[in-house]
Amino acid sequence: MKISQGFFIIFLTLASLKISAQDNSYEALVKLFSQPTTTGSARFQAIGGNHSALGADVSSIAGNPAGLGFFTRSEFSFTPAYQSVSNSSIYAIEPNRMTNSNVNNFNIANIGVVFGGGEPSYRDGWRGSFAISYSRQNTLFNNVNFSGTGATSSISDSYAESVNRQIQLGDLTQNGLVNGLNNGAPNNFPSSASLYYWGYLINAVNNSNTPFAGVEPNSKVNQAFDFQSTGRVSQWTIAYGGTTNEHFYIGGSLGIPSYHYEAVNNYSEVFQTYQEIKGFTDSRLLTSSGSGLNFTLGTIIKPNDRIRFGFNVATPSFYSAEETSSTALNINVDPNKGIDIGTNPDATILSKLQSVGYKTVKKLNNVFITNIPNLSTETYQDNYDIRTPWKLSGGAAIFFKKKGFLSADIEYVAYKGMSASTQDNNNPIYDDLANSTANIKLFYNNVVNMKVGGEYRMGNVSLRGGVNYMQDPYSTAFDRTKTVDRSQMIYSAGLGYRTNEFYVDLAGMYGSTQASYTPYSLASSSDYASAKINNSYVKGLVSFGVFF
Repeated sequence: MKISQGFFIIFLTLASLKISAQDNSYEALVKLFSQPTTTGSARFQAIGGNHSALGADVSSIAGNPAGLGFFTRSEFSFTPAYQSVSNSSIYAIEPNRMTNSNVNNFNIANIGVVFGGGEPSYRDGWRGSFAISYSRQNTLFNNVNFSGTGATSSISDSYAESVNRQIQLGDLTQNGLVNGLNNGAPNNFPSSASLYYWGYLINAVNNSNTPFAGVEPNSKVNQAFDFQSTGRVSQWTIAYGGTTNEHFYIGGSLGIPSYHYEAVNNYSEVFQTYQEIKGFTDSRLLTSSGSGLNFTLGTIIKPNDRIRFGFNVATPSFYSAEETSSTALNINVDPNKGIDIGTNPDATILSKLQSVGYKTVKKLNNVFITNIPNLSTETYQDNYDIRTPWKLSGGAAIFFKKKGFLSADIEYVAYKGMSASTQDNNNPIYDDLANSTANIKLFYNNVVNMKVGGEYRMGNVSLRGGVNYMQDPYSTAFDRTKTVDRSQMIYSAGLGYRTNEFYVDLAGMYGSTQASYTPYSLASSSDYASAKINNSYVKGLVSFGVFF
């Protein structure tokens, strides 16, 4: 099933594992794999990830490759990491209830090896270093849940509005809904529309403009939402950088990024009063993976030993993406009441329902369904291309002889240049991808992120700290929660111990942001609600390095 046809997904990123405001859209998926984060060794993450003007660290491989020109000997570095993500959620229909959730993850943040270029010669002549690294770009683990009681609408109302809209546009007929039963139900419906129809979560009404309505229209509803995701965005990078005169450094790199993402969303409703259906659970599963290429070119200018300036530009990552998705329903029918399907239902349809697990009884002259088996759609598969934004970074660093340094970066991220596309106009998602790419220019802003940090040295020991501010990339609120600040703040600190043979660096990070999520929307904005989510994470890293 295409995401844009109703897949409820929350997308999260490492910097604060933020929840995307855009549900049901390919543009949200592109954004998920486009968010720049603090990456590299524990040393450079401790100073806020700002290293455009610095060098002689394995972080330069996937950052500014010109920094490889500062290596005078070879080095191997290994960086494991731990992070814990926490969310506090408040659903607007019950503003006094806060739900907390968290998830923990261990991963490899960085592995790098640099083959150094030798001691400075201080005369014309090229000296360069070759390097390769693996770096974790994003970690996509998260868990979010919220609930509320007494809602005056149901998500089944949004199912009905969606089906009515498809019928009005000519994309769906009522016969098409009915015929969905013939495709191997209960676990192989061809569309979510047929799934809702044969799950009896939309009912026919006598109105030619809006032929369907949601179930249990006069009942208040208890609603609960649970989301869990796993995955990562990582990159192998091959880089080379060097210098001819110890004042001007230049480098380039080839990045081979890849990602794997799995998300499960369970949305449940229980009707406080009901005629036929007690409640139901709508479960969605998405698996997406891809691999691609990108290139980075960087320079560092070192007029003297006190100051440096750095610049680098990274092309978009061009991913080839594969995606599978499916939807499942578990409907709780009151067996003592049942769903009334009339006095004389079609015998062929009734036989089909009974053969796939529906239970029926006859009371007086009417037939009632007393149990519905677990239902699901086919597993849908899609292939398409993703393009992430261009990124430009510039920075400066001031050195205080051997006592340390202060550095700052400005990073420009061109989110409006993202896209999701396919060259195959026979692909069923061709139009959806075109619409999503157009929406990107409406929904996103290009942003400027700022990073500041420094290091103070006391012999073999170094103290470090930094701040990373990431601007809100969204140009619209998307939902009914108007007080959400989607910018991100990341605070970091660390220390290190270094000798002529090895080093050990420690770093800790704390990030926070806000997000919101709307489980479903309706034509009338007063009939549905959003959840506000305060998101934070803590992260710890340790780098072990040896010189050779």
